[in-house]
Amino acid sequence: MGRRILEARMTKGLNQTQLAQALGIDRTALVRIEKGERRVTALELLDIAGELGRRVEWFLTPRASAIVRHRGTDPEDLAAVRPIDVELETLSGDVALLEELGRLQLDDRPTVLARPGTSAEAEELGLRIRALAGVEDGPVSDLVGVGQRLGLSAFSLDLGRVDADAASMVQGGHGIALINGSSAVGVGRRRLALAHELAHFMVDDQYQTDFRVDARAEADRHENRMDRAARAVLLPEEALRSAWEEARGFGLRGAAVRTGSRFRVDMTTLAGRLGELGLVDGAESDAVREVRTRRADIVELNLHVPHDLEGTSLPPAFTKAVIGAYDAEDITIERALGLMRGLFDADDFAPRRELDPDALWGVVS
Repeated sequence: MGRRILEARMTKGLNQTQLAQALGIDRTALVRIEKGERRVTALELLDIAGELGRRVEWFLTPRASAIVRHRGTDPEDLAAVRPIDVELETLSGDVALLEELGRLQLDDRPTVLARPGTSAEAEELGLRIRALAGVEDGPVSDLVGVGQRLGLSAFSLDLGRVDADAASMVQGGHGIALINGSSAVGVGRRRLALAHELAHFMVDDQYQTDFRVDARAEADRHENRMDRAARAVLLPEEALRSAWEEARGFGLRGAAVRTGSRFRVDMTTLAGRLGELGLVDGAESDAVREVRTRRADIVELNLHVPHDLEGTSLPPAFTKAVIGAYDAEDITIERALGLMRGLFDADDFAPRRELDPDALWGVVS
């Protein structure tokens, strides 16, 4: 438990003196707690949990192996943990709870695919992912559903402009992906981020935190190949070639607007894909990247405006599991509301039968 308190304190950005003062204990007492040399009372643990913004059970539960390998044990590493990592670990615990209660049954990953060593192998990875998910040639309308069928549960939370685009981890035979649902990220980039995490998951990358998934360093070859595989998932070559050829009669901008909307990708993703397939030259790729879809385009062309992974979103299976756990009285209303991340109010749940105290005493007295 002392190690968990240390980790939570470092992640919160507090030093030992600050936390000790907030708890009303001596700093030396906190030092001994974190070293495992002093026991923590139940009331002290409640105070610690409140100050560090964690649930009590978090301090009593060991970290998932993927998280341990990712973060290491150095306190300086813990200080660099980002909000998206904290939220992903929380979701990992939430999923594990519902599984232990028997309310959530997730599909396991059907197989582990080979890590791509070349661009051609990255293309093949994207095609294999589509085939395993049973996606026919063309746009992927339900990307969250594709991930679910392959064992990856996708959540989104609004983490703000400054945090990472996405993070994911392997947990048993399945995985969890968290996408930054901030409006600053944009729906096309959010979908690319999920496709990118899906590629990581399918090659068994145990834990990933990804920032701008569409702006990789040239030297980061594995991430570049994951990007290419993600683009191949969203924009399969044959379907894109056909759609681009059909739309070219509307000029470069018109073709980009129509094609981007059809495949639900942002212009940076579309430009990169068109360029790597040789459908546009360098200057045209740069021009596509600068295109912005206007409201007039949406009205005039009757375009679909997707809202995938916007703000807070939970996988349907997870939501049903929370409702089932509450209805079975496995969890309290307070716990159910916490699991729903603000998407449900107490009135959204079925009321529970209240016990008549007089009738109760008549049975037990």
